Amino acid sequence: MNVLSRRAVTAAAMAAGLLLGLVGLAVGQSANPGPPAQTTGGGHVIAKGPGYSIVVAPGAASAAAGAGQTAVTDAPLEVLHEPIVCQGQRVLNIDNRDIRFEGNAITAEDGCELHITNSRISAGGIAIRARDASVHIENSEIEGRKASIDAAGGAQIYAEESTFKGAARRLGQAAIHDLGNNNWL
Repeated sequence: MNVLSRRAVTAAAMAAGLLLGLVGLAVGQSANPGPPAQTTGGGHVIAKGPGYSIVVAPGAASAAAGAGQTAVTDAPLEVLHEPIVCQGQRVLNIDNRDIRFEGNAITAEDGCELHITNSRISAGGIAIRARDASVHIENSEIEGRKASIDAAGGAQIYAEESTFKGAARRLGQAAIHDLGNNNWL
């Protein structure tokens, strides 16, 4: 009988410890809800990815702008004379770049998957030309004198938290998906 009561006490203690542990875990999770889903107070997102978001506090961007830096990137300015071309079944990532082009800037076609993040693209012609390609633009500034976007065929353009200066044109089955927080100027 002594062995049986010792096992019962041990089992009860383990059950109580498990219960207290679960209660503590639940309290800890409710006390720390994690980062807010949306920013408040006028700050803007400078980098975002799975499980994180970096936001600039209101007023901090004005100091950077006064120093001649862009709001989306602090990368050095690059001037290119030829367009960037992505053709076929490949993935091209352009991240944290400040690029100026004399003519057209970027062409994605024939199944290319293009990702532009945290960048500034400025073109004397068309900034982004897409033909049967998938283009993802996030937290970037895209400017083209003739057009910011020119999409045709089955091109799919996905834009989020970006600024577009210049016409956004689409033809045929092409689609431009506004995922929110974009400025179309």
